[in-house]
Amino acid sequence: MEFKQLEAFVQISKLQSFSKASESLFLTQPALSSQINALEKDIGTQLFVRSTKRVFPTKAGIDFYEYAQKMLALRDQSLYEMGKYSKECTGEVNILASSVPAQYILPQLIADFNKEYPNIVFRLYQKDSGGVFEELIKYQYDIGFVGTESENCRYTLTTLCKDQLVLILPRDMKYEGSREASEVIRFISDKNFIMREQGSGTRAEMELFLTRYGLSEKELKAVAYFGNTQGIVEAVSQGMGISFVSKAAAKIYTRLDLINVVEIDSELLSRNIFYVQKKDMILTPAQELFITYAKNCYQNI
Repeated sequence: MEFKQLEAFVQISKLQSFSKASESLFLTQPALSSQINALEKDIGTQLFVRSTKRVFPTKAGIDFYEYAQKMLALRDQSLYEMGKYSKECTGEVNILASSVPAQYILPQLIADFNKEYPNIVFRLYQKDSGGVFEELIKYQYDIGFVGTESENCRYTLTTLCKDQLVLILPRDMKYEGSREASEVIRFISDKNFIMREQGSGTRAEMELFLTRYGLSEKELKAVAYFGNTQGIVEAVSQGMGISFVSKAAAKIYTRLDLINVVEIDSELLSRNIFYVQKKDMILTPAQELFITYAKNCYQNI
């Protein structure tokens, strides 16, 4: 069993495609197939089921993925500890994040990090918070970022930074009341409302706030459901209705005078953005370096 075979196996498992994996590893498909065949011979069992369009891991392949990932991570860690990486740290970081961190926090963070460590490659993917927790279990992503907690004991959640939800209105709609939650709730009750989809951390926090002040989701005049924050802010700017979004998401539109923002006095609308990792996941030096960098950035703010 060789490391290059493990790398080929992990990449095919992530991309579910021999052709995509061969491109990412700069190998021909015959060479990649040869490595997998040799690995399957060493292990003594089939690791993939090949179809015309996709590749699926067998039960043995699913079980072996965790071990392969750990072996590669331990290899990288040992090389790092021996000083062979030094400041020329290389590697890849696959991140799965919910909409707010994916769109408004991580791009700037990754850009700043890249200036210091240009040899580390990032792949950033987006799902709602529920989807992040579901997908991390499959080991196809290294780390996650979400705006809501999980009771699943298989994860470690670490607070990265604070976030605040604000009420956003179309530019021609004014709110002249106070910042008291009860008064804002009365204002909301008869307005067209744009919702996030189920599984969204923003939606979960919003529903908790509304319920606390006596307004259920069913009582809202929901006119649309969006799968991402950007779509909601754009729809509000076009006069479609009102909604709750992250203050970070509203910042640019507020600056351009495209929407109005109402900040509400309620701790229920303040939340944490978390870094998520599977407890049994061994991170590579590149991944650990990025997490340490991210934590230090927000500790210094």
